[in-house]
Amino acid sequence: MTKFRSTFVALTLFLLAGAGCLGGDSTTTAASGGIWVSDNQGASWTPKNALPLSSGTGSINGLDVLALEQDPSDDTVLYLGSKTSGLFYTYDQGESWMRPEAQLAASGSVLAIEVDPRNVCTYYLLKADRLLKTTTCGREFDTDTYVETRTDEALTALALDWYNPETLYLGNTEGDVLRSLDGGATWTAVARHRNAVVDILVSNSDSRIVIAGTLSGGVFRSVDGGAVWVSLKDSMSELKNSHKVLGFSQTDDGARVLMHSGYGLAISDDQAASWQGISLVSASGDGISAAEISPQNKELFYYASGATFYTSTSGGDAWSTATLPTTRAASVIHVDESNPERIYLGGVTIDD
Repeated sequence: MTKFRSTFVALTLFLLAGAGCLGGDSTTTAASGGIWVSDNQGASWTPKNALPLSSGTGSINGLDVLALEQDPSDDTVLYLGSKTSGLFYTYDQGESWMRPEAQLAASGSVLAIEVDPRNVCTYYLLKADRLLKTTTCGREFDTDTYVETRTDEALTALALDWYNPETLYLGNTEGDVLRSLDGGATWTAVARHRNAVVDILVSNSDSRIVIAGTLSGGVFRSVDGGAVWVSLKDSMSELKNSHKVLGFSQTDDGARVLMHSGYGLAISDDQAASWQGISLVSASGDGISAAEISPQNKELFYYASGATFYTSTSGGDAWSTATLPTTRAASVIHVDESNPERIYLGGVTIDD
C-alpha cells in the first residue's frame, strides 16, 4: 500500500499567530521567492522558477510559497500553493512550472494541497473559504466541495487518509475538525477544540490515528479515525510553549513524527502518544519558520530560523548550519520522497 507524507505550511502560522503581514507575490517580480532546490542536504541551493509562457519564459521567483505537495505516485510531479497567485504545478521536479486555467485555482491563497495516492488526477486545494477538488488533473475543479459560509471564520488545515482516500479532514479557525467519508460530498464535525486548528496529520503507520495541532490549545489525538479525541496538553506540559503548535511531519512508515511548536522541535516514536524535546542550536522555537523530518531517515531533521538553515543527521544531537538562499522567511521545507539528498525550499515575505 502506497503511503505518503503531507507537507503543510499554514497561512495561519503568520496571520493568526501575529507574526506580521505577508507580502504579496508576483510571477514577474525580480525577487528571491519561488522554489529553491538543494541536492546536498541544504549545503547549496539552485532556484527552480522557470514559467514557460506563450510570449517567452517567465518566472515564479516573486511568489510567496505557502504549500508544496509531491505526488505520491510520481515524484517528478509537485504542486505549489502561493499566497496570492493560486496553484502552480510541475511535471519535471521544478525545472518548469505551469498554472491551471480555472480562475479560482489560479488566484488567491492556496493553503494546502492533497493528492489522492490511488488516482493522480484527483487532488484537493484548500483556500480560506472553500475546498476545491479536481478529478481531471486540474482541467476542471469542483469549487464547492466545501464552502465556509461564516465570514468571521476560515479554513486552515487539510489532511487525506492514505488508506481510504475518500476520507478527508478539514480544520478551521473555530477549532472544528470536519470529516468527509465520501470524497468531500458530505461533511460531519467530529471535534470542536475551541482553538484554531493549524495542522492535521494522518499517521503513516495506522490511518486511524489522527493528530490535530492548535494555535494555542495544544495537540489532540484520535485513534479511531476522528470519532473520539484526547488532549495531550497535560502530558506535554514539560515542553514549555508546546501548546502553540505550528506543524507536523513524519517518516514514510510513521515510526517517527516531528512537531514544530513554540517549544521548538519535539519527536514522538509512538504515533504521537508521547513526546520528547530536541536540543536546538537556536535558543527559541518561536524563531523557527519551517521544519521537516526526512521521510526515509528518522534521524535526519531540517529547520530554518532567520537567515540560517539547520541540518541534523543524528536525531538532533548535533547540527550543521548553512545560509538560506533567500531573504524571505522559510515557509516550506520538503524532502524529496525518493531522494533524501534533495530538498525543496519556499519562503514568504514578512513585513514588520
